[in-house]
Amino acid sequence: MALTGYDFSRDGLAQLLIMRTFPERTDRESRVIRDWLINHGASYDRYTFSVRIGQGATPDPTLPLRLQKQIAFVSKKRIDVLVWSGSQPSIIEVKYLVTPASLGQILSYRQFFREEQPNALDPNLVVIGAASDPDTIRALNAHGVTVYLYPEALAESPPAGGGV
Repeated sequence: MALTGYDFSRDGLAQLLIMRTFPERTDRESRVIRDWLINHGASYDRYTFSVRIGQGATPDPTLPLRLQKQIAFVSKKRIDVLVWSGSQPSIIEVKYLVTPASLGQILSYRQFFREEQPNALDPNLVVIGAASDPDTIRALNAHGVTVYLYPEALAESPPAGGGV
């Protein structure tokens, strides 16, 4: 699994809670992450953002090595947040609006995680967002995915300048 350098321990939770935006996330998604961290962050020992997983694309071997590595890296799938409580991993998918597409995405991430971490416990699957609908939540729950919604993130106005 390709780590990103966006790693924090429980000691870094206070720092996470005051961050304006999170790595590779939009302002709206960052508000959802912050709300989730406020409510659930203390339950975890480690937090890693934007974890690259899977094989990614096979770059053209005639390209310079630097570009081949970049293509391979950016074409991998990205787990938004991977958290650990002891040896129990949880994959967190962040969506401003949670839709049925979230199910396929997080199930794919679980498969790639299992392939890359065969000795790890099976990860808990969590999707967090600002809004969804009952059908989507029911479908996600039926596949063992926990959904947390933070509708107050809908009401917050985005900070000036944006952030990704």
